[in-house]
Amino acid sequence: MKKAILSPLCSGLVIPGLGQVINQQLKKGVCLLILVLLLFIATVIKLYLLINKAFETKAGTPETPSVMDKIVAQNFSLLWCLLTAFAILWIYSVLDAYIAGKKLDRIEERDRL
Repeated sequence: MKKAILSPLCSGLVIPGLGQVINQQLKKGVCLLILVLLLFIATVIKLYLLINKAFETKAGTPETPSVMDKIVAQNFSLLWCLLTAFAILWIYSVLDAYIAGKKLDRIEERDRL
């Protein structure tokens, strides 16, 4: 299978950075994999903190809002930033893998001739 198709397919559908590893760009691929892992961990921690805060109960208040009301009242700006960073990283990974795969395919075709 051509690398121009296989690389972005792996980056887009499996894990960002895997296409770079297939294209033999190990440093870039490992960096992207680490960034994805860090973004994933940060997102899980932020979600945990948001949910944990929503389930906190304050003693002495006559009307406590529901858990859903507490979740809606939370500040989601950091979560949106993390998700946007992941989307940008994913798009970059797919495009970079496709471009590098296309270059490698051209080099292989030229070497065959």
